Amino acid sequence: MILEYLLSLISLYLVIVTIGVVHVLLYKRDARSALGWIGLILVFPVAGALLYLLFGINRVRRKARRISLRVEPEGGWRRAGLLPEGGACLDNVGFAITGLGLKPGNSVHCYHDGEEAFPAMLDAIQAARREVLLSSYIFDNDSTGQQFVDALASARDRGVDVRVLIDDVGMRYSFPTVARAFRKAGLEFRRFMPLRLIPPSLSLNLRTHRKLLITDRTLAFAGGMNIGDRQLARGHSRHRASDLHFGFEGPAVGEFVRLFEEDWRFMGGEKLSHRQARTVPAGDAEVRVISDGPDETLDSLALLIGGTIGRARQRAWIMTPYFLPDRALTGCLQAAALSGVDVRVMIPETNNWPVVQWALQHTMAELLIAGVRILRRPAPFAHSKCIIIDEDYALVGSSNLDPRSLRLNFEVGVEVFDPALNEHLATHFEALVPTCSTYTMPTINARSTPVRLRDAAAALFSPYL
Repeated sequence: MILEYLLSLISLYLVIVTIGVVHVLLYKRDARSALGWIGLILVFPVAGALLYLLFGINRVRRKARRISLRVEPEGGWRRAGLLPEGGACLDNVGFAITGLGLKPGNSVHCYHDGEEAFPAMLDAIQAARREVLLSSYIFDNDSTGQQFVDALASARDRGVDVRVLIDDVGMRYSFPTVARAFRKAGLEFRRFMPLRLIPPSLSLNLRTHRKLLITDRTLAFAGGMNIGDRQLARGHSRHRASDLHFGFEGPAVGEFVRLFEEDWRFMGGEKLSHRQARTVPAGDAEVRVISDGPDETLDSLALLIGGTIGRARQRAWIMTPYFLPDRALTGCLQAAALSGVDVRVMIPETNNWPVVQWALQHTMAELLIAGVRILRRPAPFAHSKCIIIDEDYALVGSSNLDPRSLRLNFEVGVEVFDPALNEHLATHFEALVPTCSTYTMPTINARSTPVRLRDAAAALFSPYL
C-alpha cells in the first residue's frame, strides 16, 4: 500500500515536472529565466508549476500585425533618403521592425497631467456624434471615473456607438470596481483577459496597458494616463501622479482605430463598422503607431528603443516611472553615452513599487560609469513616459522601460517626427532638471551591506517586475 502510494506520488511528480519543463524549454527564450523556472519546478513541482502558470506563461496567439518588409504599405510612406533594404536614418528603424510607413499630415498636442488632459478628453466624448472607443488599464471608481461614465452614458443616449475595454486587473485598483457604475448607467463594456476560475484564466501578466480614446475617428488620445483621480497632479489622491498624454488629429488616427479593434475583437467584441477615419492633413507631424505585446508583436518596442537610442547623435532624454533596462538596452545606453551623446534618464525620486528601485540600484553602477545621468524627480509620482532623440524625434505612448512593459504587457508606442513636439518635450524636461536629485557613484557605493543584499535579491526578480 505504501509502495503504491509512493509510486503514485513519483508518477505525479514526473508528469508535472515533464509538462512544466517541456513548456519552459519550448517557450522561454531567455536562458536565465528558463533555468530559474526549471529549477523551481524541479524542487517544488506543484507550487513551482502553479507559479509558472500564474506568472511564467507570457504569450498569447493573435494574428500578427506585421507585414512583409519588402512591401510598401498602402497609405504609408518612407521618408526621403531611406535605402530599399535598410539604411542609416533614424526613421528607418520603426519601418524595419513593423513594415509600417509613417503617416504624414498630423497634429500632435501634449497635455500635462490630468488637469489638462481630462477636460479635453471629456469634451471630445461630449462632442462625439457617431462613435467613442475607449481602452484603459486603470479605470478608477472615483469622481474622475464617474465623470467619464456619465459622459459615455450621455454619448450613448445621443445615439453614439460607445465601446469600452478595461483591463481586468487594472480595474481592480479601486474597490468596489467601476463595473458597478457601468452597470448602473446601462453601459456595456468588456474586460481584457478577465480573471476567472472556470474555465481557468488566472494570469497576472498579459495585461493591456494601453490607454486610448478615439472619437468619431477624427481625434485620438494616447499616452500614459489612466482614468482616475490618481492622475490629477494637484489633486488629493494619495496615489497622485504627474503625467503626459497626447492628442492626435490626422491620418494616424486610423492606426489607433485598428489597434483598438484588434483588442476589442480579441476579447469577443463585434467587428467595428467600415466607417473611414479622416485622412485630411491636420498638421506637419509624421507619425507611426506601433503595437507591442506578448504575442506576434513581442519585442517591437524593445527593438525600436534600442535602435533609436543607437542612432542618437546629440541627446537621448528619457522619462519613465519604471526603469529596469535589460542587458541589450543597458548596452545601447552605455554605447550612446560613451560616444558623446547626452543620455539622461528621469525617474521618480521614490518609486511606488520599492522593489523596482531596489533592483535598479543593484545594476545602475555600470550606467553611471559610462556617463548616463539618472535623475530623481520629486513628488508627485513621475508617471510620464517619453523618449526625446536629437531635435525632431519623440517616442511616446504607454510603455515603461522595464520587462513587464516590454515583454509581459500589451502596449502602444507612437513615433512622432516633429521638431515642435520635440522642442516642447525637451523644454519640459529641462525645466524639471533643477528640481531633481542625481544618483552618483558615491551614493551607490555608500549603501550598507544589508541594503546591498536587499537590492541584489530584488534584482533576481527583475524579469518580472
